[in-house]
Amino acid sequence: MKVLSNEYLSNLPSGSNVAPGGPANFARPFSNFITKHGHEWIGIIHQGNNANKTTLRKKASSPGKTFFILSFSYEHYRSFLNLEKRCDARVWFAPQIKRIRSFIRRMEPDVLFLNGFSVYAWLLLEAAKQEHLPIAIQHAGIAKIEFTQYKHLYSKTGRAMVLQMEQDIVDAASKQIFLNDFSREVFCKKVAPVPKKQSIIIPLPYQESFLRSADLYRAREKNKTETINIGCVARWDRIKNHRAILRVAREAKKQKLPWKFTSVTRIPQTPIDLHFKQSYRKNIEVMLPMEQKALIPFYESMDLFVLPSHFDVSPTVVMEAALFGKKTLISPNVGWVSEYRSSGLRNWIIDFSDAKKVVDRIKKLLKKQANSNFRSIIRNRHSPDKIFSKYLQIFKSII
Repeated sequence: MKVLSNEYLSNLPSGSNVAPGGPANFARPFSNFITKHGHEWIGIIHQGNNANKTTLRKKASSPGKTFFILSFSYEHYRSFLNLEKRCDARVWFAPQIKRIRSFIRRMEPDVLFLNGFSVYAWLLLEAAKQEHLPIAIQHAGIAKIEFTQYKHLYSKTGRAMVLQMEQDIVDAASKQIFLNDFSREVFCKKVAPVPKKQSIIIPLPYQESFLRSADLYRAREKNKTETINIGCVARWDRIKNHRAILRVAREAKKQKLPWKFTSVTRIPQTPIDLHFKQSYRKNIEVMLPMEQKALIPFYESMDLFVLPSHFDVSPTVVMEAALFGKKTLISPNVGWVSEYRSSGLRNWIIDFSDAKKVVDRIKKLLKKQANSNFRSIIRNRHSPDKIFSKYLQIFKSII
């Protein structure tokens, strides 16, 4: 079986960059699983250029995997998102769709797996639809919510057209994979209803290296210190709600609590929100994003984590922390809420709008952390082999 999918520069055989997010981190072990089981992986990476032409060329290969670069003008993409008059995306992006269709006919993949949604992913979706190629998509986020966070960057018409493109998924995809009940409910409410026969829930897998390191960590004796280390792993994005983390850190400092806050994130070196950025660095230690294996010592050193996202489908930090026996205080808009409630962790869900209430909640949780089978659930339900095998079953069922 040949699997065609959207890919990332960080996953190239020679790639040395930190993966830009969940979909890229998912693609790496999943493509390894695909090739290990005798199938072929064809990855297309989108890379903008300043030339007025569309190209699709081979970039690299490794056993069972081939990577290609789809390149077209940045301006062509940006102009679409800022149009004041509605147009047909199929006409606007006709050269790119035509090029991808030709590529599909030449490579003859058996299925298109869309790993998350974006305007670029839609180009693959539309080309595959026109070529009658079976399509499965993993909903790693919801474009309508994410674009609303940055609505000042796009025209109202541009945002409306992207929403329509996201709605096209329902008609085009043979199978839609949601990471939890929470994300499916939000998608059906905010974007479009999904027929039951078309949707399935498959959670994210953990990284094998995390499980092995976590087991070794839990077997060791820990040195207790007076300082409480509170961590966060989240890209610098409005949807992650870093302002709430700063409010909590400042409130803890105001109460003279022995708490130290550390965030793994990359703060852009720009003058935008400069006062906020300066205050964040002053009250919170900032560590640059790193490869997942390099995060292991960080997880080991923290006592608990916070994730106050305005919306988050299934952040892996919650799962990774849990493997080390560390819990994460989350907002009601984080996709883990269902599993938290079924695991006796309701007190680990809180609205982060009131920093004082959050600090009071953390105090209580530190005094008596709830016994929970959450770690066992993660180990069993999120096993990579189980998860990836389900994906293969889905692919085989639609081709």
